[in-house]
Amino acid sequence: MKKLQRSFLLFCGCLGLLSGGLVAWLNPGRQPWIGFLSAALLTGAGLYLLGWLWRKLGGNRALGWAIFLTFLLRLSLGVFLFIALPVLGYDEDPTNAGYLYLDAYRRDSDAWQLAQSGAPLASAFQAEFTTDQYGGLLSFSALIYRVFSPDAHRPLLILILTSLASALGLPFLWQVVRKRWGEKAANLSAWFYALYPESLVLGAAQMREPMLIGLSAIAAWGVGKWKDDRRISVLTLGISFLCMLFLSFKAAGAVAAAMAVWFWLENIQPNAGKGWRIAGYLLLAALILAGVVFSWPWLVDSSKYDIYLMESSSGRVQWEVELIGEKYRAPFLIGYGAAQPVLPAAIMYPGIPINRAISIFRSLGWYLLVPLLIAAFLLVWKEQSRENKRLLLYFVAVSVLWIIVSSARAGGDQWDNPRYRSIFLIWMLIPAAWAYLTTLERRSPWLWRLLALEAVYIAFFIQWYLSRYYADMHRMNFWPMVRLLGGIGFAIIFGGLLFDWVSAEVRKKRAR
Repeated sequence: MKKLQRSFLLFCGCLGLLSGGLVAWLNPGRQPWIGFLSAALLTGAGLYLLGWLWRKLGGNRALGWAIFLTFLLRLSLGVFLFIALPVLGYDEDPTNAGYLYLDAYRRDSDAWQLAQSGAPLASAFQAEFTTDQYGGLLSFSALIYRVFSPDAHRPLLILILTSLASALGLPFLWQVVRKRWGEKAANLSAWFYALYPESLVLGAAQMREPMLIGLSAIAAWGVGKWKDDRRISVLTLGISFLCMLFLSFKAAGAVAAAMAVWFWLENIQPNAGKGWRIAGYLLLAALILAGVVFSWPWLVDSSKYDIYLMESSSGRVQWEVELIGEKYRAPFLIGYGAAQPVLPAAIMYPGIPINRAISIFRSLGWYLLVPLLIAAFLLVWKEQSRENKRLLLYFVAVSVLWIIVSSARAGGDQWDNPRYRSIFLIWMLIPAAWAYLTTLERRSPWLWRLLALEAVYIAFFIQWYLSRYYADMHRMNFWPMVRLLGGIGFAIIFGGLLFDWVSAEVRKKRAR
């Protein structure tokens, strides 16, 4: 064991030195050795912490690789984009500085300004800094710059921490899933978490979402820990939510509400009497209603502006909204936002290669995850365990609700929609992993039918975008094409149901 620990320490040290060398080369500043030592310390200590958590939580080899790749892939992608965007990206201030997200560029620039000003870090929570409406990530970044990089602005140090934050949540999520659904589901959830494109891209940027995702996974572990150790459970939940409040009190409120229902279904509802169960459901309904009442004005006001921006930036969207009428404006735009990033548009849009590659990568992840969520809903009704069924149905329901809220809030924006949506990533990945394994175990055809249906839709829209952007070819009008696709979808779904029924009848006759 001691030999293994020494080997792992050496491994962490070597990767830390490599990271330090990269930062000293790419962000030398006036004193390159400061960047070298800071990056080496943050990387080496972070990797050691990840290894310690892996062992402490009883992780297997698959989890170890998933944790390591979660950290390494995000950091590597972040470094690559930092180098490549100024050369291959658009000639704009954020990309010229190596940032993929405008929000990250503005907030990180303000963090460096605050770090250099000598003003209290609490200034980040004042109106002077408008790039971070919550102030938490801005003040944290400023603290990192003051302590670890006083001589120069080194954005790569923040990338190390966002990559680490993503990876920190993974061993906690793995143990929660293993405890209820088994090791196969836990391993697959871990790999989905490590490789999901939107999470990977966000973790490779100076954004708050990777931290919120990691903290949500830790909070989920706190929910699952209640039956074993209530003190540790309360402590874990409390620290997780305090950290989330620091980053975004609105996101923290949404996650806390979702976790409260999870806590009820996991720890209280199974052992409660009928009266207590009814009272609990009534209380949850009242809390949800209160949350809707209090948050609705903010959601409506903020979404109006974002929807206006989307319509004004896209003549095609304006034209479609005018065509369908004001009555269906909001549902159309919410549906459009839920489809973001749109895979056919990402494939066919005549942008520069690096941006197209990023868009296609992000889109593929979303367009593979959605069929898994739908398959989970279709398959869960035959689940034998009532507790598992309730939890999986809840995960799918809260995922759909959050997708709608995110779409309404972001107004169809291809960057903000997936970013807001990713905050509830663990609620989506667990039923997705369960659905894939259940599909294989039961030999269910529904996931493959959904993927076939999606492939047809994508092919039609690729042709539609191709005729729009490149070729003088015939293009179907949008709404007739939608009706045709609806008919094809009807044929695939109900044809599948008919095939299943006929197959079942044939099996019954053969069994007689």
